Amino acid sequence: MAVSTSTSTLPLLFLHRSTASPNPSALSFASSLRASPLRSRASASAAPPAETLADDLPSDTPPVGEGSGIPMPSSIGEDGEELLFGATAGKETVPRARAQLHSSFSDSFDVSQERIVITNSSGEKLIGVLHEAGSKDIVVLCHGFRSSKESRTIMGLTDALTSEKISVFQFDFSGNGESESTFQYGNYYKEVDDLHSVIQHFKEHKRDTRAIAGHSKGGDVVIIYGSMYQDVSRIINISGRFDLKRGIADRLGSDYMERINQHGFIDVAQKTGQFMYRVTKESLMDRLRIDMQSACMSIDPNCRVLTVHGSEDDVVPSEDALEFHKYIGNHELHIIEGADHRYSSHQLELANILAPKQKIRIKLRSYWVPLIEDSCKQIIEAAKTTNAKTMGPVPLPTKKRIYCVLNSPHVHKDSRFHFEIRTHQRLIDIIYPTAQTIDSLMQLQLPAGVDVEVKL
Repeated sequence: MAVSTSTSTLPLLFLHRSTASPNPSALSFASSLRASPLRSRASASAAPPAETLADDLPSDTPPVGEGSGIPMPSSIGEDGEELLFGATAGKETVPRARAQLHSSFSDSFDVSQERIVITNSSGEKLIGVLHEAGSKDIVVLCHGFRSSKESRTIMGLTDALTSEKISVFQFDFSGNGESESTFQYGNYYKEVDDLHSVIQHFKEHKRDTRAIAGHSKGGDVVIIYGSMYQDVSRIINISGRFDLKRGIADRLGSDYMERINQHGFIDVAQKTGQFMYRVTKESLMDRLRIDMQSACMSIDPNCRVLTVHGSEDDVVPSEDALEFHKYIGNHELHIIEGADHRYSSHQLELANILAPKQKIRIKLRSYWVPLIEDSCKQIIEAAKTTNAKTMGPVPLPTKKRIYCVLNSPHVHKDSRFHFEIRTHQRLIDIIYPTAQTIDSLMQLQLPAGVDVEVKL
């Protein structure tokens, strides 16, 4: 059995849906996992990006209560959902069909949702939703500034991960969305503490957090978390800001230090004059005192960090992603060309980077049809015994090579013999392979007349 392979690095979120994960090193050939870039098919229906006043919020956000400093429920979330403020104790499990956005590259299935209430170190209730997709390990998603767990970016990531059977927990930081407390500008270390409370909660329930991912301000939170704790092995920073001193003047005005020293606070309003939130001197200094360079250099070298940024991000410039790449040791950088801060027209590209489909692609060639059909049958039966899903065999075009040989170069020069060689081809995809799947395939004894090409 001839085998040809290619090599590439494994994706950051190489999470498998069984207790035993595939071990590529156990194969007799080099492993590869291909994640070809997907062109966005959502661009036609995506709305044009709105002018932003916050890292994660459009400028047409409904107003909040005058002078309250607490965002109203309708002001949180990019999609305009009506969110409830405050916590409701208890849990509920409901089925949810995956979003249509990702239905083009994954079979439709239901994911159970469980509403969970977690108490942080300050005694405040954090509201989150656990999306059970089959894996014991979970990925925790963190939203951005003045956003929530219901933001379009967070929901898109949830759909992408659950479509790969990776369980996801999304929650609201304290003072945001449904969680208790009041909204505060800055508040980075408080949100890091909220994230730690979430991870400890699942640790007590025998659930490991294999990765934490944050968008915008949430990206900074997960980076700071990695510098303070060593209980996660993967960090995903999506459009995080490296220089936290930058962007303040655009939002508060170039004279923000003089104004806040004079009055002790700055009230931020929309262009219409409607009040949005209050920035106190204490909360401003909380942001200015953060040294992201030191935080990046303090991350455990064994922790893998992925930074994803859009080249057309007009809220946080893509140069910040290069700074993260400069100071984080075990780091991988992806710049998505043409993507804005919320990846409005590039949700599929973002999803493909975080959760590339895991599959084994097997291509068979043979000169004899019964031989290749029997080999396909053996491969499919071996995969199904390990509960892996198979697609195929798909018949590929038969290649023909025709040879013309003269019967004689002299008397019978017009007499010719024609010979033809036909190469029959079949393609099989094995979706969601496990270590048992690979072991089962390696034990197969296929005929010598079948050429097999395997790509992982």
